[in-house]
Amino acid sequence: MLAGNVEGDLVGLNTSAGVAQVKLATANSVIRSGRYNPNPDDPTLPFGKLTLSACKQLYVYVKQSKHSIFFAAAVIRGFIDEWRAYVDLSKRPEIIGTLYHLPSRAPHAAPIPDKRGRQIADEFYPLAKQWLSKK
Repeated sequence: MLAGNVEGDLVGLNTSAGVAQVKLATANSVIRSGRYNPNPDDPTLPFGKLTLSACKQLYVYVKQSKHSIFFAAAVIRGFIDEWRAYVDLSKRPEIIGTLYHLPSRAPHAAPIPDKRGRQIADEFYPLAKQWLSKK
């Protein structure tokens, strides 16, 4: 993390931020879909067009862990819902991991994980399950 307000000055139009590395365009799409809104009282959310000013405003939310995690969860729920007619992704963390880091893919019946998706399933998914079970 950068100190002070410098990070806001460095925000590009589709910067990834937060613990879940959510892209700003993705966060805006999540808000637009109604899956998660970090501040329902903010009438400017979601944005129609992601200007630099809009990105800076979204960045404030996305960089916060509590919002980053909810944005990521909304993205994952979107994958599960979108692919449901073809495959049950709720039992395929390696496919979810693959989809999470790649550009959008059309759903189909035979998804194949990539190296990063398998790494997420093998290393990070068990950690997340362990952390969540302690709550």
